[in-house]
Amino acid sequence: YVDKFKDWDHLFRADGNAMKKDLGIGPKQRKWIMMWANKFKLGIDPYFIPTSKKHTMKRSERAMLKFETSFWDNPGHGHQPRYERGPQSLYEKLEQGSAECDELLSLFRERVAIEEAYASNLRKLSERQFAPQGFGRDEGATLKTAYGGLVAECLALAEAHSDMALELQSSVVMPLRSFSSEHRARVRASWKIMDDTIRRASMELSQVDRNHRVYTQKASAAEQMRLNETPTQSTHGAAAAEFEVKSRPSMGALSPADTPTVSSFSAESATHDIEDEADADVAAQRRLLAESGVGVQRMALPQVKGELDVASIALGNVALTRHEFHVVLQRMQAEIPQHDVKFGILGTFRSLISGESLAGWWCTNYPTVVRNEADSISVGQSLMGQGYLRLMGRGSQFQSRANAYYQWKKQALEFQSDDDGDSEDEQPLGNRHAHLSKALTYERAQREANEASQIYRDSVTRAEIVRTDLEEQLTNYLDTMEVWELNRLMNIKSTFGEYARINKLPVQAELSIGDRLEVYEESIKPQQDIQWAIEHYGTGRFTPRPIIFRPFGLSPAEYQIFGVALDEQLLVSHKDIPLFPVKALSLISKSSREMAPDDRYAVWTTRALLRNIHELRNTVNRGSRVTLKQLRSFDLSVVANTLVLYMLELPQPLCPEELHGPLRAIYSTRSEKSTTESFKTIKSLLSGISYAHLKTIQTLFATLSDQTRGGSANERDNFIKSVSKRLGP
Repeated sequence: YVDKFKDWDHLFRADGNAMKKDLGIGPKQRKWIMMWANKFKLGIDPYFIPTSKKHTMKRSERAMLKFETSFWDNPGHGHQPRYERGPQSLYEKLEQGSAECDELLSLFRERVAIEEAYASNLRKLSERQFAPQGFGRDEGATLKTAYGGLVAECLALAEAHSDMALELQSSVVMPLRSFSSEHRARVRASWKIMDDTIRRASMELSQVDRNHRVYTQKASAAEQMRLNETPTQSTHGAAAAEFEVKSRPSMGALSPADTPTVSSFSAESATHDIEDEADADVAAQRRLLAESGVGVQRMALPQVKGELDVASIALGNVALTRHEFHVVLQRMQAEIPQHDVKFGILGTFRSLISGESLAGWWCTNYPTVVRNEADSISVGQSLMGQGYLRLMGRGSQFQSRANAYYQWKKQALEFQSDDDGDSEDEQPLGNRHAHLSKALTYERAQREANEASQIYRDSVTRAEIVRTDLEEQLTNYLDTMEVWELNRLMNIKSTFGEYARINKLPVQAELSIGDRLEVYEESIKPQQDIQWAIEHYGTGRFTPRPIIFRPFGLSPAEYQIFGVALDEQLLVSHKDIPLFPVKALSLISKSSREMAPDDRYAVWTTRALLRNIHELRNTVNRGSRVTLKQLRSFDLSVVANTLVLYMLELPQPLCPEELHGPLRAIYSTRSEKSTTESFKTIKSLLSGISYAHLKTIQTLFATLSDQTRGGSANERDNFIKSVSKRLGP
């Protein structure tokens, strides 16, 4: 830019505004020139600084990250996500945004006071440090860089006029304060609604687990009754094919008397073993028994003596039968210390218990289900809500404090279970089979098992609906939060611009400071900061984990296709390719033959609403059959997006993850001479994939290859890149 300046005097007199309007110099170059001019004034001679050439990807080629696909909970294969981690991380980031607004407000308010006190206070302002919960967390964000420059420029405003304070107050502080309060209120209100929704969904998922436990108990009882009636090897084999029982331990600790030893373990009990070795609670109890010196072996099914007693009373997260609850009531009334407490003019109340003693009793006696104070408070609140406990004082909330006293109500003192006649045969809490008294026929047990199976299946269906609704709400919430966060950054950027304008109001000597602040304002890149926040605070990509109904002796593919392994689907459909992929690809291929290339590309690149995708998913996910009639009622883009969701919900990806690296290396290094060798290598790598996966990949690639016919080479390359990003890892 030597030709743009007439002489040295012109160089040193030109400010940022003159370089921008009169000389046409860009912001980075203006900042560079003014920096070196200032160094030369301070006696620092210019010196050469070599620049490094970094081979970075163009921003247009880089995949833009979004909130709606980056803040999800991915617990791993085999675990159902609870959806709390991602939204919680985003909420903390949004709260940090409010803290940043407060930090800026604090800065501008202090600036107003400092302007009135002139240079001495301005120097104090320039020494501010980044707040740990605000800009101090984001190393590398453009907003933080601009903020650092803003603080540094305060030192140059030592001679600013006092009337600048009034302009700052009216044009910067008040608008930013109004926006900050509204933004914080919106974020917190939306988070409260979303948090309540997530908690309700978590309760629904927990209900599925409880129904599964009841189902396995009744199924095991029916199976045992059948074995007692016809104890033959063939009958046992048929029953084993019909039921797959997974027994779960009681909440009470096992006693030595209830634990089978090595001598009592026989081949017959091993044959009827129904406990799951992978159950974490069972493993924990076995470790406790091993430490106490008691032999631990698998236990046979308990003998069912009568009608199966299932959980009918819930205390917080503790499910009890009436007999178990009766035993617990008697123990609490006998073991928890009681007090005589005087309440003013009301007199002395006798036999009261404290909230602290009740909570401690539950945590001490049943630590496997009441793990902390919050669980014990939930149990106490349930006792109050169900009319067994009365708070002596005002309020309706249970409190685990030493000075909060409670009285057993008449309902608790006179409570009787349905099978008190068997009290002499009491077993530890949770051993539900020990309290059976009535005769139970195999037909009745089978009927109750079928009813429990239907309840369990209905709860799975209901939980799946709740899960899909929650994912829709989460998607909308994340998209809205991204808009609000972008709006916050844009408002802060606008505030920086207004602040830069106000700094031009004082004397002519301060105009150069305002131009430098304008450069800082131009350096703020909201979209870049959004990408930076996602890269550093995001918790994972959107990977849905469907809830699978697993009936005894049958394949889940009999009832649903999403989330079921391809091999299992082939066993049910008796086809070479799973029905849904082949039907969807066939419909897309036939319907798009007469379309223009751009319209065919749009079928795969257009992102449909998740609600429409779930509607098609729920339509075809009701059994093992899929028809073209079901798919024709939806747009082709919805069908293509549902196919992508289908592949996302597979337990194993179409192409195993261990092959991604070798395949990428082959395609990136192959040349015309090595094409044949590359194909041989690719064929060798793909030979290890299962038949169902390989046939599905072949059909998918054949359809995509057919979709690329016609059109320009540039459009075809862009289409292939877009589809690869959607279907790739």
